[in-house]
Amino acid sequence: MSQNQNIVLQNLGIAIAIRNHNPAILTQEFLKYSDIVPEDWELAREPIAGNQGSQVVYRNGVTLTAQQEILSFVEIIGAKTINDIQASNIAHKYVKALPNLEYQALGIDVRGYITASQLSEGVSAQSYLNSLLAPAPWREIGQQPVKASVQLVFSLAQGQFSLGINEGVLYVSEEETVPIVLFNGNFSYRMSGNKKEERLESLHQLIDNWQRDINTYQEIINTKFLGSQVVLQDAPDTSGDKILIPS
Repeated sequence: MSQNQNIVLQNLGIAIAIRNHNPAILTQEFLKYSDIVPEDWELAREPIAGNQGSQVVYRNGVTLTAQQEILSFVEIIGAKTINDIQASNIAHKYVKALPNLEYQALGIDVRGYITASQLSEGVSAQSYLNSLLAPAPWREIGQQPVKASVQLVFSLAQGQFSLGINEGVLYVSEEETVPIVLFNGNFSYRMSGNKKEERLESLHQLIDNWQRDINTYQEIINTKFLGSQVVLQDAPDTSGDKILIPS
């Protein structure tokens, strides 16, 4: 493996499982007048609003999505530093604006990638995925090397951590694409407490786990899979990049 591998953090996501929440509540006006988002945030496209689902996307890379049982706050990281990331603050403010909803559980998602060119010479994204698998007769099936997608689940001290490793394609422009290896991490939590106030306090504490979880993701990927340091600062500005994950 190359010694200068750097996994680039692409997205941070905070997803809250929720009951009795009408997705139509999520509108640009509600977010603005409830002081959930700053007034100077600009929309990236026209918001979607409806009883089945709503979404508001901002030009700074923050997306809020409401479905009947899931509320999510996703932010494109790109070249942002830790101090620039806003998703957790927005999630806190949204919950505080609607404290009477039935919040159930929380997931913190971290998505990053490494380009195939950062692997050792001659190692492709596909061969890297195959290197994670033990030799077996089924790998000899077919005329081409098998395409792999790896899903791992770890029991950590703070809870369950799921990690999906896949091949992908990074769209740099309409003419240029780059093969990549994607690392999709998910930390799952359930709130504690029986009273509403206790569960709300637990939810806010869990939201604040995001920095610790990024550090855990960094340690696992870098020391166990790549042996390098995650780029949180001075990373390539990928705010306009698109990633295709093969199904």
